[in-house]
Formats: sequence, C-alpha cells, structure tokens
Amino acid sequence: MKIRGSFAAVAVAALVVGLVAPSGVAAGKKKSGPVVVATDDPADWGANVDPTIAPAGVPLGMEILEAAIGLSEDKKDILFIIKLAGPSAGGIPELVRYGWEFSVDGNAFQLNGGRTELLRGLCNPLHTDPPCPPNVGDPTVLTNFPFFVRSGSCTVGADCVVHAWVNATFDVAENTITIPVPLEVVEAKLGSKIGPMGGLFGSIYAAPGAVVTTNGLPHDAISIHKTVKLPKK
Repeated sequence: MKIRGSFAAVAVAALVVGLVAPSGVAAGKKKSGPVVVATDDPADWGANVDPTIAPAGVPLGMEILEAAIGLSEDKKDILFIIKLAGPSAGGIPELVRYGWEFSVDGNAFQLNGGRTELLRGLCNPLHTDPPCPPNVGDPTVLTNFPFFVRSGSCTVGADCVVHAWVNATFDVAENTITIPVPLEVVEAKLGSKIGPMGGLFGSIYAAPGAVVTTNGLPHDAISIHKTVKLPKK
C-alpha cells in the first residue's frame, strides 16, 4: 500500500503528451496504441535496501521496466500498463503489490493490487468507504489480477475511498499487466488529462506486502513526469 500523508511528495508539473504520432510521422497518420510515460533501470529492485539483491526482483515479479497509458478500442477504459522484467506468471500471489498513483484533470486516484487479493478482498482495514470491498468472496474477482481504484491518503486512520474493483490482464509474452479503468469511475472523459501524482514510493511501484506495504521494504519504483491527454475522437 502506498503511504502518503506528511511524506507525500508534491505532484510534479508534467509535460502534456497526447496519444498522437510523434514528430516526424506523416501528417494525418496518428500513432495508435499506448504512450510510454516512464522507463526504469532493468536491475534496480531493492536498491533502497541493498543493491546486491537486485537479481531477485525478476523472479519475484517486482522489477519494473516501463509504464504506459492508453485508451481501449471502444474508448470506455483508460489502460494503465506496467511492463515487468518477469516472470511469465506475474508477481507472487498475495505477496506482491503493484501501485500507480495518478491524476485525472487534477483529481488524485490510486490503483493498488496484485495477482490475487484474497486477504485484502475479505476486508481491508484501511478502507473507510466502504469498510470492505463490494465483491467480497468472489473468486473470479479476487484471484484474477484484481486492483482497487481508490482515492484518499489510504494510511492508518485516514480516508481511503474505494471507487471500484477492476481486473487486470497479464500478457505472458510481453510480461505486461494492463489495468483497465472505466472513464466514469474516475470521472474522466475523452480529452481528459491523465497525469502523475508523487508519493513516498514514486508514481508507480512494485513491493512486497500481504495487507500493508511500506517503503522500508525492498521495492522498485518509477516517478512519472509526463501527462497523457486522451484523444477526443
């Protein structure tokens, strides 16, 4: 879990990057697909504790290589894509957490989840609204890359509002986790700006933790400095 509160970093001003063709591409031919918003060192997991343990990040599913933002073909979902160095099955169930802090037109949200969420799916004590997620006990939700979409600082004693559960997909060939977030859940629309939010880990992170995750544990994190504008058409 991402810890913020008094330790939260100030959200960085971002360079607006539209989902359009880069400079040099012929006019009228827009580039389709997600926009890469950050890349990371391929061997820096755990450097906050001990740089020599970095090789363990790959088999644990916590070595992040890249992050991208896109829009689904039907233009109903924002796609948050985390590319890992491995393994082909994704992070260890219940013990690896992935987080992404972002803003939609200036309003802050968080994605937080993993390969399974059986423990926190029963009841996450940090969630204040609702105290327990709405899909409690549904194995099709809790065991299939579930992610909370939430807002608030989500620290002990602070507000943490769950807006929705979403199920991510894991691409075995590409080692990517794609998290679809419906536009209406985060009050987004075509043309909205999806930007970064700074926090104790950074904008995106992978860290161990069954219920609570702290930045004192070995982790990998990326700070994003770009904002993506969703296309209007």
